[in-house]
Amino acid sequence: MKMENRCTVPADADTTWTAVMDIPRTATCVPGIGDVTVDDDGKFGAVMRVRVGPISLNLSGTIQVLEQDNEAREARFVVEAADRRVGGGVKSDVEMRAVASEGGATELVILSDTTFMGRLGELGQPIIRRKANTTLEDFARNLANLVNERG
Repeated sequence: MKMENRCTVPADADTTWTAVMDIPRTATCVPGIGDVTVDDDGKFGAVMRVRVGPISLNLSGTIQVLEQDNEAREARFVVEAADRRVGGGVKSDVEMRAVASEGGATELVILSDTTFMGRLGELGQPIIRRKANTTLEDFARNLANLVNERG
């Protein structure tokens, strides 16, 4: 499933980009994320507890930065996670960029191509899209608070 999400962060593009690329700290802006670790191979581990429709998941997985261009404020990631108890998982290729916008704010553009496996794949796109949009709204609000704390 391909999705495009956008959110506005009330901070300049450089501040926003620096915050977003501090993955262990910024990951905590995603609702349900905890136990963020940095592996020796440059991957970040995390656990996400989330309810999607009728299913409660405890997704354990990794985030790996594949490409990062700080000048252009663009990056590409791969996210892989699974819930062994439920028998479902996700793999997502994610592209993100921070674009300066009016008034000193930043538009964060997130393009994702996600494959859902097992029971999670059975839920259907409308439920998953709704959950993804709600999660992004919460992430944007939490990221705004994070960059304002640093400011």
